[in-house]
Amino acid sequence: MDNKTHIFWFSGTGNSLYAAKRLAEGLGGAELIRITGEAPVGAYGGEETKIGFVFPSYYCNMPRVVRAFVEKLEILPGAYIFAIVTMGGVGQGTADALRKAIEAKGLKLNYARGLHMPANYVIMYNPTGPEKSEGMLAKADTSIARFAAEITAGKELIRRFPYNGKTLYKDISALDAGFAAGEGCTGCGLCERVCPVRNIQMENGKPKWLGHCERCVACVSWCPENAIEYGDKTQGRRRYRNSRIKAADLPRK
Repeated sequence: MDNKTHIFWFSGTGNSLYAAKRLAEGLGGAELIRITGEAPVGAYGGEETKIGFVFPSYYCNMPRVVRAFVEKLEILPGAYIFAIVTMGGVGQGTADALRKAIEAKGLKLNYARGLHMPANYVIMYNPTGPEKSEGMLAKADTSIARFAAEITAGKELIRRFPYNGKTLYKDISALDAGFAAGEGCTGCGLCERVCPVRNIQMENGKPKWLGHCERCVACVSWCPENAIEYGDKTQGRRRYRNSRIKAADLPRK
């Protein structure tokens, strides 16, 4: 048992990592811990402790890696549990999905808010442009400061909707079938390093996708040559990556 605030985060293009960092600052220096496929060893929580989750909404649901992490994470009773869900559009059902996962552990989700950030899902649409993105990040800063104050005060609040999308979870092994690196690929390996679930490995100087993709589009978005495409869906579209996060902030250690 400890008396710290821990924030577990998952991010592809940097939006959720940025939100987690700003929230940690607002909470007086919370510990940031990356969400991966495996939960950390040991228990977190107990009285006088805050446990937070910051992650994006994928198809109005929790990313699979986040769900698996929450299910494996050992949380001691008495912790105040909170979440910030980043989204480009709507996050219907995402907070409710987390609430159910927390309740299945015999615990309570005390606080959950959505945070609108620049849209990044290049597979479906043209991401938010630079000028609008900067304005949205400035507004996000104001929201995060308010969230930090509410969390510090121990406020009880969950913003959620009943709808829970399941589209992303169909044909899981084929989620990355459309990704390919074109002639512009220099073999730098950045896509391999920023992939949060180790779904990419370099072979003969080119990335190879391994069939357990989360569709975070980090590989497409962070490629310095814009050489990675998803079939013909991403061609001609701008790439988005959070301007306040560096690629070096994302690789798994």
